[in-house]
Amino acid sequence: MNSVGWLRFIWKAKLLPETSYVIEEPYSIRRAARSEKSQVWALIKSCFAQDACWNDVAATLIPRLHHGFEEKFAHHRDIDCLVITNGNRVIAASLVNIEVEAENHLSSGPCISSEYRNRGFGSLLLKESLLLAAKAGCPIIHGVTRATSPAAKFVYPKYQGKPSPYTVDLGQPTVGQWPSALGR
Repeated sequence: MNSVGWLRFIWKAKLLPETSYVIEEPYSIRRAARSEKSQVWALIKSCFAQDACWNDVAATLIPRLHHGFEEKFAHHRDIDCLVITNGNRVIAASLVNIEVEAENHLSSGPCISSEYRNRGFGSLLLKESLLLAAKAGCPIIHGVTRATSPAAKFVYPKYQGKPSPYTVDLGQPTVGQWPSALGR
C-alpha cells in the first residue's frame, strides 16, 4: 500500500550552521546512554501515538521504528540517538541514521515531550541531528515526515531544509525495505 502526503526534506551538510547552541541548566543535550533506553523509547513512542497526523500509520510505523531503535541500542559503539534532558529526565530524543546512502537520516525526527514543546528544543535537536549525520560523512541529509506533521510545518524548514513530495510504501514486510523508520 502506497501512502501519499509525505515530504522528504533535504539539507546540504556544507550549509549547516556550526554547533553554537546555548542550553542552560538544568537542561543538557548529548548522546543517549544505554541506561536511558526505556525512557527514550517511551518518549518516542508517545510522540508518534499522540500526534494525530500519525494515526492512520501508527500501527505499521511504531513496530518498524522500534526495530531500528533496538538496533541503535544493541551495538557496542556510540548510540546514534541524541537526547535533551532536564536533570535525569529525558524530555526530547532523536534517532539518527548515519549511513550515507540512507533514504531518511532522521529516523524518528526530533521527538519532544508535550510539556516541553514550543521552547526551541525541536530546532536544537534537529540542528544537532543534522550535524551528527554530517560529521559521519553524509554530504546530503534526508528527513522524511508527514506533510501535516508539526516537524514539516515548523521545524524541518529550518537550516535551509528543502521539501519535496515523497511516497512511502507502507506494505513492505521487512524493516530493511523501510526508509529508516520515518522522521516526525
